[in-house]
Amino acid sequence: MNDARMTSTGHAVSDAPWLDLHFQACRAEYEEALRFVGIAPGWTVLDAGCGSGGYIPLLGELVGPAGQVHALDLAPENVADVERLVQEGHCAAPTEVRVGSVLDLPFADATFDCVWCANVAQYLTEAEFTQVMGGFRRVAKPGGLVAVKDSDGTLLQVLPLDPAIFARRVAARRAKAAGTGLLGSWCGSSLARFFRQAGLTDIVRKGWLVERWAPPSPATREFVAMGLRYGAGLAAELDVPPADREALRAAAADPDGVLDDPDFCSREAFVVTIGRIPT
Repeated sequence: MNDARMTSTGHAVSDAPWLDLHFQACRAEYEEALRFVGIAPGWTVLDAGCGSGGYIPLLGELVGPAGQVHALDLAPENVADVERLVQEGHCAAPTEVRVGSVLDLPFADATFDCVWCANVAQYLTEAEFTQVMGGFRRVAKPGGLVAVKDSDGTLLQVLPLDPAIFARRVAARRAKAAGTGLLGSWCGSSLARFFRQAGLTDIVRKGWLVERWAPPSPATREFVAMGLRYGAGLAAELDVPPADREALRAAAADPDGVLDDPDFCSREAFVVTIGRIPT
């Protein structure tokens, strides 16, 4: 099994099994965050970088049959998954799905009342995300909204493992990315400046902590086990202490030892940044 969970795009942790399980494990907070944006019935909304479509059913519910949902993703296999989701009747609004890049949005100016973009910025450089925000401003209507969700990986923990292991791992990832401009999976708390640079107004940020205590649900168990395998492989390529690598390797080899611990707790955080297109 590919523990990096890559799609054909080469982006890690972006394939449907990872995305679907992650969404299921975090559904309450993820759906609350999307509702927080303020999408209204009758709106036309773009899910830019839709992945395997976790947000599509709720987007359809929010805009209703009088609205429209457009979904765009770079990975053809993810687009095929979203198309199946729509064909099976899981979206209450008319929905169009296509393969495409957030760097070159294939939509006319002033098309959307809201652009929603979840966990895409982390794969981009600062220059690329600046370009993306310009594209979002172009395709959103005057007075419309742009909402971007992304992780703040500096808060990731899986207890009873030492939280310092995860702090050192993200520090090593940031050091490795230094000089490349890559925003990375720790970027969620720092995206407002791109909204300001793009000229958006009324900028709002809100964070969510996703916390799951013992005993974990089946979805949490499966996702954390998958995450431990991915994290162990990641640590093997980073400049972290050998003891950290060994602790993560051992946890990945026996995830039940972590998940069945009475002091188990998984924590992750994300931030949604919202801005308005000037009228």
